[in-house]
Amino acid sequence: MAKDNSFIIEFDKFYQGASPAAHLDNLTELGNSGQYSTAVNIDIISNPNVLTQGPALANLTNGTQDGVVSELINYILDEAVASDVTFAVGATKLFKLSSSTVISGGSPSWPVTITNATDGESCIELGGNLYTFYNKSSGGDISKYDLSITLDHDWGSTVPTGAVALQSALHPIAKKEDIMVFGNGRYLGVYTNDNTTINVTKLDFGANTEVADVLFHANQWWIAVNSGISGTNRNTGRIFVYDGSATSNLLSDETGIGPNKIGFLYVLNGIVYVVYQDLSFSGGYIIGYIFGRQIYPLAYFTGSLPGYNQKTLYKNTILFLASGLIYSVGSIIPAKLPNQISQLADGGYTTCGAIAAPFGIPMITSSDGGGNFRLAKFSGYDTACSWKSAVVPIAKGNLLGQIDEVTVLTKTLGANARCDLQLEYNQNSSNSGIVKQITGTGQRRFIFHNFGGLVEDLRLFLDWSNGSVTNDCPIRRVRIEGHYAERLN
Repeated sequence: MAKDNSFIIEFDKFYQGASPAAHLDNLTELGNSGQYSTAVNIDIISNPNVLTQGPALANLTNGTQDGVVSELINYILDEAVASDVTFAVGATKLFKLSSSTVISGGSPSWPVTITNATDGESCIELGGNLYTFYNKSSGGDISKYDLSITLDHDWGSTVPTGAVALQSALHPIAKKEDIMVFGNGRYLGVYTNDNTTINVTKLDFGANTEVADVLFHANQWWIAVNSGISGTNRNTGRIFVYDGSATSNLLSDETGIGPNKIGFLYVLNGIVYVVYQDLSFSGGYIIGYIFGRQIYPLAYFTGSLPGYNQKTLYKNTILFLASGLIYSVGSIIPAKLPNQISQLADGGYTTCGAIAAPFGIPMITSSDGGGNFRLAKFSGYDTACSWKSAVVPIAKGNLLGQIDEVTVLTKTLGANARCDLQLEYNQNSSNSGIVKQITGTGQRRFIFHNFGGLVEDLRLFLDWSNGSVTNDCPIRRVRIEGHYAERLN
């Protein structure tokens, strides 16, 4: 690093994402050359060679209250049921979606109001029919749609063998072949399509429990269950394994999360991931993976605990929502690049409902709490984007650092592409003054001088707020050169 009285600091390999301690300390010194201490809406997964602006959002046609979205959509089916067709459910309505439009009108007339619904929970296609789970003012039910004309909104409590009302609760769902399993409060429910039999209390996990999520993997059902008193109290999370035939009343295995509440389960590349919360410290949200009967923590984040309706797959990474922000976790090139967690994009309005990518591009729903709603998808570049490195100590005894030159390498820039650069000094108590503008059509290399006085430590600050929504400013490398000088007082 140092030669004679000089030093060089390089920032690159931005695909490493957040510092391991970013959730605990935004002035952390823990991290590699490409890891950040804090960041907003940055993209390191589209191209692992650069750091750039995260995606912006564009509303779908009819995707706001001025169109047909007059309530917060709670769940988007994360697969197409026909070419360019999927469905979503809000508090009271079932919505039909294409990749660009929230469908309006037709027969039946979309969106469809679900009779007596107060809180739509989830929907799934099974055997050529769409089943929508919802809560009512008392209890819950399942609506059935034949994907053509006919809807039966109280189907679950009146038609199948064993029909009975559901609990008013979370209703995560999963399927395999002709079997559907679903959460029903303290119970796991099972519906078998070939004999039209439903059992809404097939498995009972006991008082003060709730099924948080379910999935099918490796010929077994995986069931995430939280137990404890609701609210801000500590819960205990457990993951049960259940036979794929869903006929037994016995569980195959169990993995304990400990005194941590589970948000969701997700399977990717043969690995079951789990998101959970540790109330014992601030920013205590964790994504890990199951290995045998153990949970291995993978990455940490702040915000809120995402639920079963707030996860999807994008560019070989798991996307999820937390406090209105979209995070990416995983490796875009497994075995070649490390796992990362990074804050990729904004979710829209303050309150987010669901995220899914049934047509490949993520869709996100949100509300501002004041009567404005939106269903939007990734489109173009955001400019509310920033990235700050981990803090780099400079001082050596009585010697402090003087910054001489900063060199920035970018991709070839388009018109109006811009990123602003500053250095933050001495635990962010001061900075280098006037920002340096990384901009210029066709340029790739920028050299800056005049960065102020002597410093004990520094942090690189990149800011795209003056950038372009059509031409991003991708950073390949930043090189800082300086020398040591003796403190005079």
